Amino acid sequence: MELQEKINDYWSKRADEFGECRLKDLEGFQRKIWTDIISELVPSGKGLRALDIGTGAGFYAFLLYDLGFEVTAVDYSQNMIDNAIKNSEKLGYKHIKFIKMNAQDLKFQDESFDLIISRNVTWTLPDPKKAYEEWCRVLVPGGKIMNFDANYGQGFKLAEETGQSYKEMQNWSQSTYNRTLQSEELIRQRNDFAKQLYICDIIRPQWDVDILLQNGISKIIIDTEISSRVYVDMQGREVEANNSNNGKRKFGSDSNMFMVYGIKGRWKE
Repeated sequence: MELQEKINDYWSKRADEFGECRLKDLEGFQRKIWTDIISELVPSGKGLRALDIGTGAGFYAFLLYDLGFEVTAVDYSQNMIDNAIKNSEKLGYKHIKFIKMNAQDLKFQDESFDLIISRNVTWTLPDPKKAYEEWCRVLVPGGKIMNFDANYGQGFKLAEETGQSYKEMQNWSQSTYNRTLQSEELIRQRNDFAKQLYICDIIRPQWDVDILLQNGISKIIIDTEISSRVYVDMQGREVEANNSNNGKRKFGSDSNMFMVYGIKGRWKE
């Protein structure tokens, strides 16, 4: 099985539980947290077209629609797309386009979108440089890109190299955050493909900044503390990982998330 198909197989196996998790996020306080984060940078989507890359269960697509965007959402996993469509029907979102598509080979014309958003996608891609080139290509001049990611792969590789047990890899409890708990088989599958991804050996988000600058993104903001806003309990208190090291997340899913935000030229008023 080729690397891309291994990655697709992993996410497809997680589609059902992932969909349930994101529905809980939509019903809980995570919805407001993410709406606030997005709207601080893009207050209104009226008259604007948004592309959600790696939509998964459709979480961001729904938030963007509520902000007034015309939304298209893509994912390379058909199982994920099926779950997103099911969720959209359940929640009454009738006008979002969900399409199976490779993030590294977008089938859209140049300058098709005003906003591109993605989360936890770039670290999983065999060719993230090509993905960024594609994302910038379909972004209009003045369009914005918001990418939320982390050095997850480095953590997963480190966990394998240090002999971390399956129990240790399941280092968060469901009571502190809506998070899916994976089987040992899935975790080993994930760690196996992570070892083969060149992005897992790159210093990020500096690498992301360099690639975006090469592709016409002229204004870039990096937020390396976004985790403190996202990983909180219902009272808004930051949740620390059970195996944290001096207050810093150490392995895998406990890697600190960062946001890369950029504008392609001048923002469309």
